[in-house]
Amino acid sequence: TLFPQAISMAATWNTEIAKQSGEITSLETKASGIAWNYYPVMDIGRQPLWSRLWETFGEDVYLASQMGASYIKGAQGDDMSAPNKLATCLKHYVGYSFPINGLDRTPAWISERMMREYFLPTFEAGILAGSPSVMVNSGEVDGIPVHSDYYLLTEVLRGELKFDGVVVSDWEDIARLFTRDKVANSPKDAVRMAVMAGIDMSMVPYNFSFYDHLLELVKEGTVPMKRIDEAVSRILKVKVQLGLFENPYPDKTMKDKLPVDEFTKINLQAATESITLVKNQDNLLP
Repeated sequence: TLFPQAISMAATWNTEIAKQSGEITSLETKASGIAWNYYPVMDIGRQPLWSRLWETFGEDVYLASQMGASYIKGAQGDDMSAPNKLATCLKHYVGYSFPINGLDRTPAWISERMMREYFLPTFEAGILAGSPSVMVNSGEVDGIPVHSDYYLLTEVLRGELKFDGVVVSDWEDIARLFTRDKVANSPKDAVRMAVMAGIDMSMVPYNFSFYDHLLELVKEGTVPMKRIDEAVSRILKVKVQLGLFENPYPDKTMKDKLPVDEFTKINLQAATESITLVKNQDNLLP
């Protein structure tokens, strides 16, 4: 069931529809054997040039917070280990959606006041709704690549927003601290910076050197074992919440019940409610 993109879901102004989309998406995703969904996008849509604007719930902090929180509650319910529920992930902490030139994965310049008034509240809403994971902004904020930003990843996210879940990198972005951002002096140094800034898990497609580098860093004493224990415990906690140690496999009978006509009707309702008049051509309306 392919629901309208978040920008259209926001145009419904219907939090119940957002919740239902979370319920349906989690059921269908879990039926395929996937227990962790990289959604919702809690970035605020305030840069019209940004190529991924459609992934956001729009420009309004309150509406985006409400829609995102409703989706999370629908997707996770009261028990993430249920056969039809999964873990959500808040994206992309923080400021990712406000690149100064509109291009994806490029720098943002956000004042402290703007950050706290517009960009942090939606993530706080997602945390309060119970999302157990956060994905990191691929770019930089005020000249600091967020994958290396201890202030945002630890002092603000952990200290102020009281997030106690897993922080995962975006696609290959730890390595980019060396290859693109030039703030690390080697790939190994990039791993050190990211882990010590507060990243618990590396998402990388094909290169598994993160593992080897991190082992070396721990043996050298550059990364303390306490930090490893901290990250591992957060990851294991989410796996326990998902019931993966009791049963890591999907209910095989679920896929036989799909597709469901009722899901299609709800999807159609979402699409219908999201229709937006952008031009009153031929005086269709007074």
